[in-house]
Amino acid sequence: MRAMPVFLLIVALVAGAGCKRSGSAAMGYGEMEAMTLSRPSLPPSHPSSPVHSISLPHDETYAPPGPGRDAFVTACIVCHSPRYITSQPPFSRAVWKGIVQKMIDTYGAHIAPAQAAEIVDYLVAANGAHLVGGEGD
Repeated sequence: MRAMPVFLLIVALVAGAGCKRSGSAAMGYGEMEAMTLSRPSLPPSHPSSPVHSISLPHDETYAPPGPGRDAFVTACIVCHSPRYITSQPPFSRAVWKGIVQKMIDTYGAHIAPAQAAEIVDYLVAANGAHLVGGEGD
């Protein structure tokens, strides 16, 4: 058991002797500066090279006109793109009413009952089943 502490002492002394100049405290200011500032040289910049730019497509928010559009834009665009309604299948009034109620009950949409009725009117006018010969209002 006595051999273990002696062995650890010897290892510590050998390790300490080999570390005399490897720590940053043992380095002089010039050596440390040379280490931190030496970088591979960068390619020369060409100030006369043309500037490149890209153009991204503009995504125009479009909500078709209809009764209740203002209520829809005010309450629904907070979470949905206006394209959201035009990408849905044309639903009946009952289905749109259920969807608006789900947004209120499940997702906490801040929509008053009068505003919900206006939004349903808008959704039916903009993308109701009657537009494709489906169910009536």
